Amino acid sequence: MKLTTDGCRARQQKLLESLADRKLDGAVLAQREHVYYFTGHLHNPMHAAAALITADGTVTLAADTDDAPAVDELAPYAADRYCTMHCQQLEEAAAALAPAIGPGKYGADLAGATVLTRPGGDLPVDLGAEILRLRKSKHPDEIAAIRDCIRLTEVMYDTAKRVIGPGVDEVAAFSEILAATTIAGGEFLEYCGNDFQANAMGGKARRRTMNAGELYILDAGPCLHGYHADNCRTFAVDGAPTGAQLEAWARIDGVFSRLEAMIAPGLSAVALYDAADAYFQEDGGPGMTHHLGHGIGLRPHEPPELNPRYSAILEVGDVITMEPGLYREELEGGIRLEENYLVTADGVEKLTAYPRALT
Repeated sequence: MKLTTDGCRARQQKLLESLADRKLDGAVLAQREHVYYFTGHLHNPMHAAAALITADGTVTLAADTDDAPAVDELAPYAADRYCTMHCQQLEEAAAALAPAIGPGKYGADLAGATVLTRPGGDLPVDLGAEILRLRKSKHPDEIAAIRDCIRLTEVMYDTAKRVIGPGVDEVAAFSEILAATTIAGGEFLEYCGNDFQANAMGGKARRRTMNAGELYILDAGPCLHGYHADNCRTFAVDGAPTGAQLEAWARIDGVFSRLEAMIAPGLSAVALYDAADAYFQEDGGPGMTHHLGHGIGLRPHEPPELNPRYSAILEVGDVITMEPGLYREELEGGIRLEENYLVTADGVEKLTAYPRALT
């Protein structure tokens, strides 16, 4: 599901409030995800686009398009000439946008927009951190987009269970997973996930055949219409998990209910991580070996970070993952299980429903 016009207009209003607080006359945005977030225009990743949002609420888009859902004025430019994409797209987008930029002080997502500043004018205020803060709490159309991606992860798991097995090449299995997911998505998928290996902690598919007794970690993270899901299941390659594998699986499976009961707005993400770490240290266990999870949205990793090296606080609208895992030699790789959640005023809503079983 693509972002809606109403959702984009609501996010524009949030940004206008920030501009008023900072006494800015407008904002120029050039990062692809930010153009999409505020205008609903998701452009070809090989093209450039830029949006101007002025303090009076007018939105102007410079892009190689004749349509955009939440834009007042279009400033079109050609990203290719005679079917060859050229290398001056951002400069031409800047030239197309320039007539709409009046005098005053502007902000920008500076990681991608420095070329859009006017020669001789004041340097823009960096709005990158402010936009990232706005992105943390998801709007309803963003949540709907993430749910649509989660639907694709279920296709990935169903396909993996059908195609993996002893003697199967990891790349061959991945190709079938990718094909089924692409068909279910109905369009080219820019990203499909992280981990497609057997007998390993994770990684890209290899030219390697799977063996009986191994575990296959599938960390599924498809991107559809600009938004990501990110959840994980682990499957026994031969459909017959060992006793040690079942014991480790039960240990991981048991932590979710404890953590879900803790989640609430205002909770420190580090406190959630620490609870998981304490759980896995019970009876002399090793504790956590990597982060507990993170936010998802326009990127596969976003705030809040469920990680002791960050200081995030959960708030209403956060969409997070939790992905505890255990990795030991006797497990023939390891087990990681990952769920996706929406933080609500009352606690948490689990967005993922696919069974966590090893078979």
